[in-house]
Amino acid sequence: MAFMIEIANMYIEAFIIGLLYGFSLCTSSCLPYVASYIAAVGADFRKGIFITLTYNVGRVTSYAVVGILASFLSSIFRVMLSESLIFNFQNYASYAFGAITIAIGINILLKSKSTPNCVMDVKNALNKHVGKIDTYAFLLGFGRGFIICPPLAMLILYAITFGSPIDGSLIPIIFGVGTAISPILPLGGVTGWLLNKAPLFRRKLSIIGSIVLILLGIASLLNTILV
Repeated sequence: MAFMIEIANMYIEAFIIGLLYGFSLCTSSCLPYVASYIAAVGADFRKGIFITLTYNVGRVTSYAVVGILASFLSSIFRVMLSESLIFNFQNYASYAFGAITIAIGINILLKSKSTPNCVMDVKNALNKHVGKIDTYAFLLGFGRGFIICPPLAMLILYAITFGSPIDGSLIPIIFGVGTAISPILPLGGVTGWLLNKAPLFRRKLSIIGSIVLILLGIASLLNTILV
């Protein structure tokens, strides 16, 4: 019984930590990518919410993958996980995320420059595929999630002491759900709503959004190289 209470408390603790982190650093670090992508594809309020949700799904998915990998490496392969190992993994993840962000930005930029109705085409595609995964938004969240934040690293190192892949994946997922319940969700919708109020500038906003995505990707790469 004491063991079950301890596990329950651990899950609650992971959720609370995620909630607190989501209302602070998580929103400030993720919103620039989400807002830029929303601007790039010309989403409105509803699509902005959908994109933000998809981004968060991608992020939580990568948290689960990291947790499962950490549990298997420590319990089956007896790999000693440490902060330095997580830091090295984070560096490689930053390179990958920067490359993904740049690629998405370039793709949207080329389409917006070559096709005058690119933004409307993207909006129509989003209308047609509501309920399905927006691949770019998912990839942005999935890539970002592998850049392990300090609270998640702490929870992963704590979870692997139980030696269970289930705990190793559930704790990061619960943490991720906590971070997802944050201002980033309504802010994503508000961003789409505000940008949708300027229909004459949709193409320019799409170009600006895609350029900002490229710059954010470059900044991620430079930050990893220089730090």
